Amino acid sequence: MTDKYAVIGNPIGHTKSPMIHGSFAQATGQDIDYSAIEGSLERFADDVHAFRKAGGRGMNVTAPSSCRPSHWPPSGSNAPNSPAPPTR
Repeated sequence: MTDKYAVIGNPIGHTKSPMIHGSFAQATGQDIDYSAIEGSLERFADDVHAFRKAGGRGMNVTAPSSCRPSHWPPSGSNAPNSPAPPTR
């Protein structure tokens, strides 16, 4: 099964993360899909939730980013700076 990872930001066009992570995964025999997501300026948490709901395993926030990661995590989260890992 291919693990899904992503980088999120706004703007996102400058990122080299998919190429870097894809090359590393290929060199180490890992089966991953690493994509770039242009995040909503006002709905950062929704974008993260949608990625996780679609099977996302991990996500980075790129700089500069106009996304507002300070809106994450939602109240009651068990992780101070990132979403809890998805369960399998």
